[in-house]
Amino acid sequence: MTKNITVFCSSKSNINKKYFDDVFNLISNIDPIKYNIVYGGGSNGLMGHVKKTFVSVKGKVISSNIHRFAEPDIIDDYVFTDIDDRQKKLVELGDIYLVLPGGYGTLFEALEVMTKNDIGEANKPIYILNTNNIYDNMLDHIDKMIEEGFITKDLNKINLVSEKDPSKLAEMINKNGSN
Repeated sequence: MTKNITVFCSSKSNINKKYFDDVFNLISNIDPIKYNIVYGGGSNGLMGHVKKTFVSVKGKVISSNIHRFAEPDIIDDYVFTDIDDRQKKLVELGDIYLVLPGGYGTLFEALEVMTKNDIGEANKPIYILNTNNIYDNMLDHIDKMIEEGFITKDLNKINLVSEKDPSKLAEMINKNGSN
């Protein structure tokens, strides 16, 4: 059975080329037989790069977007009037979550699925691509919150893995699809 990987990432294009290279190396190595990609829609930034890359390896891409970001030449699978409904659909469709470099929206989405795993609403794998150590401070902050007693479950207990090497991360994800 094909599983859905919901990808959270940036729609910004004016970022370091290394982010695009690592995303290409990761997404092009995800098995399109085992997985579909679910993403936030559009052709900009890493989001557009994810779509283009996965389509190039004959993968199926499902999009969840909002009207204000919809592009006339792209047909989205789901289009909503507000960001809350879009996010809800992204989370709902995911069997696995993949957090790539991004901004506020990406952090919001990552923390939402981490919270769902923490409180027992879900127990879905969460993978983080930590290119250029972009998520080191967030992960250190979470460790500090655990140390101070604000969070009781460590990252392993909420089914989260962070990896800097996109090839290794693709390998981990592909092994997950064998279950």
